[in-house]
Amino acid sequence: MIKNKDMKTIKTRLFVVLWGMLLPIMTANCSDKKTVEKAETTEATAKTENVTTVPSPPYKKFVVVTKEGGGLHKKADTNSPTLVKWYEADCESDFCETFYLWSNQPGKPGFELDTDIIDYEGRVFTVLGEEGQFYKVCTLNMWCDIESAYISKANVGDIECAPINADQLEAEDNYLKCRVVKDGKYKGFVLIDNYDELEGETLQVGVLNDGYVATPSAYNIDCQMPYDFNESMQIEEEEGNFKLLYNKSLKVDAEEGEAPEQLDPKKLSPEQVTKIIDMVTRKKPEFMAYMYHFPAMGLQSFYYMAK
Repeated sequence: MIKNKDMKTIKTRLFVVLWGMLLPIMTANCSDKKTVEKAETTEATAKTENVTTVPSPPYKKFVVVTKEGGGLHKKADTNSPTLVKWYEADCESDFCETFYLWSNQPGKPGFELDTDIIDYEGRVFTVLGEEGQFYKVCTLNMWCDIESAYISKANVGDIECAPINADQLEAEDNYLKCRVVKDGKYKGFVLIDNYDELEGETLQVGVLNDGYVATPSAYNIDCQMPYDFNESMQIEEEEGNFKLLYNKSLKVDAEEGEAPEQLDPKKLSPEQVTKIIDMVTRKKPEFMAYMYHFPAMGLQSFYYMAK
């Protein structure tokens, strides 16, 4: 789902009396200098482009489940194994361990088979290909590392997405607060603060590209607003994970009790935005999340392994 530099120029005046003697040397120096400057410019441009370029999604078509319970199959065959979910049996917290297997594979001790329908009505899938009367769809997500499965064409229908633009993103409400960088080196970058009652607050860094938002998995930052924190913002990396602390001067404006206390990306200074992006883009992501807008359903994200 993600580098920099600059240059300088030198001018020198020579006395006419020395010109004839120094001309060959001067010509050689200028030629070498232009070569170096050109290389530096090319390198800086390449690094900037590398920062703002993310892999394009491998899909262009979406389908929505209209008839649930048909199953997500390992092969394009209704008799082949289906995708199933297992959950931690004696878990008493909100963060129980889960994993996915094919139905012909044994589970692990201490886990039970989940009876929830995976291909529930209204679920949207991205299409990776098709085989006969089946679509090959992407099943990868934050909890499932099985990348694809087959679903019967009889159980789904087409669904259209609409391009996402900067104004639409920044107008998002609820627990999603967005900021799109409008100019400068990081033009097109998006900062998305998401609040979840179970998982807490996360700031995602992505790129708005061709009507969708691409957010590399490694660009996720855990956020907290400690009441005794006096600095405006602090970001650091701990054991491979990013953590951002901020004080109340950067929180979303809202009446007490009307909204969770979360970061408002629009309040970050240009220097703070640069610091955040510079830090997260050093890491290479394992997978990408691509966010699309469906007029009938709003924003939805889909995952794909970063190649």
